[in-house]
Amino acid sequence: MPHGRTDDAWQSMMEAARSLMVHTARRQELITYSELNRQVAEDAGTVPFDFSQDAERNALGTLLADVVKDDLLHSRFMLSSVAALAELERGPGSGFYALAEHLGHLEAGASKERRYEFWAEQLKLTHDHYKRRI
Repeated sequence: MPHGRTDDAWQSMMEAARSLMVHTARRQELITYSELNRQVAEDAGTVPFDFSQDAERNALGTLLADVVKDDLLHSRFMLSSVAALAELERGPGSGFYALAEHLGHLEAGASKERRYEFWAEQLKLTHDHYKRRI
């Protein structure tokens, strides 16, 4: 049971997260982790992650990583680039960069500027890909 959810619930949450991020990309927008969390739970019929607990915040990161890993089988961008911290100008959380490093898409120990540049590249690739599919 991933993060206290059944396998079926986790799969439903992955599908809801992917759908929501694709919809966000088609609109050429960003979505906050809080809004993504709320909407995924609503769409999947599950309880939202409790962001007051580290393990629950990490669980959302794992969910997004699972979606990205599935998507990378047929895309060249990280779909989760459309998900950002509450302060949208700050970009994604540290888990986005950790996953990028783990996947070999971002060099380990990249500077803050390089991380931001990488995220901006991923966001543009994601937006451009789904812009054509409106």
